[in-house]
Amino acid sequence: MLDDNYDILLIDDDKDVLEAYCLLLSQAGYRVFSCDNPLIAKELVHRDWCGIVLSDVCMPDCSGIDLMALFLEKDKYLPVVLITGHGDVPMAVEAVKLGAWDFLQKPINPEYLLLQVEKALTARKQRVKQRHWGKKQLTLNFVGQSEWTQQVSLQLQSLAETHAAVFFQGEFGSGRTYLSRYLHQISNNKQSPLVIKTLINEQDVPLDTWLSEVADGTLVLKNIEFMPLSQQRYLVQHIQQEHRSFRLVGISETPLIMLTKQQKLVAELYYLFSMTQVVCLPLSQRKADISPLFHYYLELACTRLNHSFSILDESFIKKLTRRHWPGNVGELANAAELYAVGIMPMGETANPLLASVTPTALDQQIENYERQIITEALNIHQGRINDVSEYLQMPRKKLYLRMKKYGLDKHHYRII
Repeated sequence: MLDDNYDILLIDDDKDVLEAYCLLLSQAGYRVFSCDNPLIAKELVHRDWCGIVLSDVCMPDCSGIDLMALFLEKDKYLPVVLITGHGDVPMAVEAVKLGAWDFLQKPINPEYLLLQVEKALTARKQRVKQRHWGKKQLTLNFVGQSEWTQQVSLQLQSLAETHAAVFFQGEFGSGRTYLSRYLHQISNNKQSPLVIKTLINEQDVPLDTWLSEVADGTLVLKNIEFMPLSQQRYLVQHIQQEHRSFRLVGISETPLIMLTKQQKLVAELYYLFSMTQVVCLPLSQRKADISPLFHYYLELACTRLNHSFSILDESFIKKLTRRHWPGNVGELANAAELYAVGIMPMGETANPLLASVTPTALDQQIENYERQIITEALNIHQGRINDVSEYLQMPRKKLYLRMKKYGLDKHHYRII
């Protein structure tokens, strides 16, 4: 395998030609690895190599075009410049369609060759640098030890190198918006706007305004199924324009195929998202992530509040893992922040009706359970009624009535 000590992998079965090109490129300051056997050359390149390939087309056993296809299977963004003395326009067009960076015919203008090499190398180094930076960001900030976390991390790394539309599906609080933000931050368009909009049923959608805001950034549409079908088709038409460069991200609690069957999503959007779906599992299905996530958010909270960070004991970690976490990552993050100031109740809530040994009337048990759920929600969201209402999926008026019934005051749950 080539390392980054080499800028160019030069391939030609004619040793005299190989030597001439090698001399030209070396005198221009490039570090060249020359190879006269395409079957050996195909094993030399790995995905994160910072160099480019310069190859002859007409070679025995493996043509330059076939060799390019093998390279691009490893990394479709690897610049491959093809050279031929027998090429024609159709061959050049086909080679570029298949992924060639450029297609040059002999005799080659040395100045033009060096110009293309410099452009290709600059682009390659920028891409690999961005790729390494994205991996580092995911390692630092995409926390967890579950198999799901590892798979999604790899998926996000691949998606970050494209402008492809992406669909995040999962329960409320499972990390859909969080992953959308990170996908934008590790993408090539991270310097462009990130526009996040929440759609509400039967509400007008100012789509043209949003498209103007996003420019060539990332447009995230939460509850995308609430967008009128006519506007969905308009959105697809805009995306399919030749010079479209922004990324569309759709978010929903409902699986993509179900939205299509329910006729809440047009077929054009389904096909746009079909190859890039990311299912966000609830914490109850990835328990290996609970402890590292809690540590992560607790450390963030302690740093922000200038509190000391103490190691959690094993019994507490087990209690965290047993907990159901109906609000998923969002609830866990809030719980860690509250725990940092010592006010987070950490009792088991998976089946509180079984917690009491003393027989209690059913109605009383239900009321006790309801009061506990509302109290915990108030704790998690620090008495913010709008957040509690959304978390419990309960209208504000109904929530206030329940709070009055149980003698709960939102002001008692505020930190400040």
